[in-house]
Amino acid sequence: MIGQKSTANTGITGPSPWLTGFLAVFYLGLLALVIFLPGASLLDRLRWLDSGVCAQMPTHSFYPGGERLPLCSRNTGIYLGFITTLILLYSTGRGRARLVPPRSIIAVLAASVLALAIDGFNSLALDLGFPHLYQPHNLLRLGTGLITGLAMASLALPILNQLFWRESNQQSSIPTWKSLLLFVPVLILCFFAVASQSSIVLYPLALLSTIGILTAISSINLIFIIALSKRGETFEYYRQLLPFFGLAFALAIGEMLALAQLKFTLLQALGIPG
Repeated sequence: MIGQKSTANTGITGPSPWLTGFLAVFYLGLLALVIFLPGASLLDRLRWLDSGVCAQMPTHSFYPGGERLPLCSRNTGIYLGFITTLILLYSTGRGRARLVPPRSIIAVLAASVLALAIDGFNSLALDLGFPHLYQPHNLLRLGTGLITGLAMASLALPILNQLFWRESNQQSSIPTWKSLLLFVPVLILCFFAVASQSSIVLYPLALLSTIGILTAISSINLIFIIALSKRGETFEYYRQLLPFFGLAFALAIGEMLALAQLKFTLLQALGIPG
């Protein structure tokens, strides 16, 4: 049909049914792996999986329903903001946007990341017994983290799309101030969901923030995989990208497990309780 491209014309085909079946079995295996990770409950296993990339300090964490989240308040904000921003971008039709936001919006996003950095160094100064600017608070860590997650997703997605897709898409991830404001209610909802510390939001927050960190690491892996395979700008459909993302996701889980085990081993060697 005129106006449509086929994978036959480009020499790129989607994954075969055998590959699709293999990926389904593979992801079921990953699910089983999470079930059998060290820990008495799903939350314990998520905490173990995330432990290599987060200090998980009890005083820096939220406790919905009396249970500590797998990530500290700052990392919960970052990766919850990251994954919810990605979901919103795809749900509003900007999943393939190849242009970063305008400079004025980038400046605001950069300022939010700077605010997180300042808050982080202020908190570190207090922990080390040095002079600090103000008393840190988990709500401030959460808020700056959420905005930083928004910045990460809105800047990273166009870069990834430039690497993946054959067809040009001149959409911006956040083209106007009005579109930026669309994210505000979602981030506010995330903020109050975490701050409420209600048992109702415990598992959604734990799973979403962990999925966020897995997605971020998988995206980095995917960049290297696509570059090494020399398949940049050759994809037309998501199903063509699926095997590559599957490999990147598997590597992300392996990397997180390796970091968790390394942290545990080092803490044991130093005689520090985990």
